[in-house]
Amino acid sequence: MATPSEILQFWFGTDQLEATVDDAHQRRWFTRDEAFDQKIEDRFGQLVESAIAGDLQSWRESLSGELALVLVCDQFPRNIYRATARAFAGDYLALEVALAVIERGDDARLGLCQRAFLGMPLEHAESAQMQRRSVDYFNRLRMDYVDGASGAAQAENFYQFAVAHQNVIDEFGRYPHRNAALGRESTSAEREWLDQGGGF
Repeated sequence: MATPSEILQFWFGTDQLEATVDDAHQRRWFTRDEAFDQKIEDRFGQLVESAIAGDLQSWRESLSGELALVLVCDQFPRNIYRATARAFAGDYLALEVALAVIERGDDARLGLCQRAFLGMPLEHAESAQMQRRSVDYFNRLRMDYVDGASGAAQAENFYQFAVAHQNVIDEFGRYPHRNAALGRESTSAEREWLDQGGGF
């Protein structure tokens, strides 16, 4: 079974929690790539299922393990089970872990990209309350990189995406682009939004 260190190295190119992430790894994150999805499934598919089943609670004993568990529950299912309901099966656990880290203040021990992915479960939540927390979290992140600090533009970009996600939840109360996968019927307003290219 893979270790937290292996997960972090795979996703960030390093298991150092404050390290800057190289461009090659960053390019893989938000690009739809079937080969990359398959690579995650082949290498970590069983681990994802174990995590969702609650079998990796021991990972919560370290910050590295917590960050790795968030990735395994929040990011990896979105690659492995893309466009299916299973893509969101780990969201509840990822959110629980992320909130625990943030409430302790341990997110401050992470680098920019690591902090961003820790905050993704808040951004992914179909909850107005969590969206407010998400925007606050990503606003604090960008404020730590203002005044021309290295990473300022990227931190601002993460914040803008958080605001965009909040706007969707404020308007619809859920993410319409998940409706098909979750067997939910879209409203006329949601269909119009989707027809105009809505989604993330």
